[in-house]
Amino acid sequence: MDSRLPLLTVETVIFPGLVLPIPVTDVQGRAVVRDLVENGGELVCGALAVRDGYELGERVFRSLYGTGCAATISEITLDADDDGPVELTLTGNRRFKVAELDGGGDYLVADVEWLDEELGDDPLGTATIAIERFRRYAAAVTEISRPGLHIGELPDDPSTLSYLMSAAMTLLTPDRQKLLEATDTTARLAQLVGLLDTELAAIAALPSLPDTNLSWSTMSPN
Repeated sequence: MDSRLPLLTVETVIFPGLVLPIPVTDVQGRAVVRDLVENGGELVCGALAVRDGYELGERVFRSLYGTGCAATISEITLDADDDGPVELTLTGNRRFKVAELDGGGDYLVADVEWLDEELGDDPLGTATIAIERFRRYAAAVTEISRPGLHIGELPDDPSTLSYLMSAAMTLLTPDRQKLLEATDTTARLAQLVGLLDTELAAIAALPSLPDTNLSWSTMSPN
């Protein structure tokens, strides 16, 4: 995979393996898709979550996180009255850290450093604890929200499992970003256990969560 990527700025965190529809409302995002389509080949871009931002007239100012996920565009939905895309379906591939940004063109381009997925000290033991908490969390969400969170069979691979849980939970963007940036799988699973305990306590105190609709790819995050 190329280490120079055109960037899409997105309002949520993309995880390896996650399949997610993303709205494209800005000129820069449409330019990314236009160039990828015109150049042919695989439609791969970098997805970076917005930390904060604001608009001033026709200019958009955004602060971005420094770690993101490469993503493949599998579907492009077009506006019948416009040549530009209005929604993309992205599949997360591999994590990266931005080494350098180039803003000289119609959109941001990043030179990236690919982040390997290290397992850490005890991925299997930590995964066992996380699965128990996650099943309790899914049952609690399903009890208070329809259609709820129906997880089915969970993957055996701890890394894939950690990303699926990260994507499935209802979390604020900073918490999701910390999970993406975790140094290894064990650390991410340990973070998830803490977040799951917090969410379970919150559900018990005030059972009000939005419905969850999650699509997942069986691809390896590596």
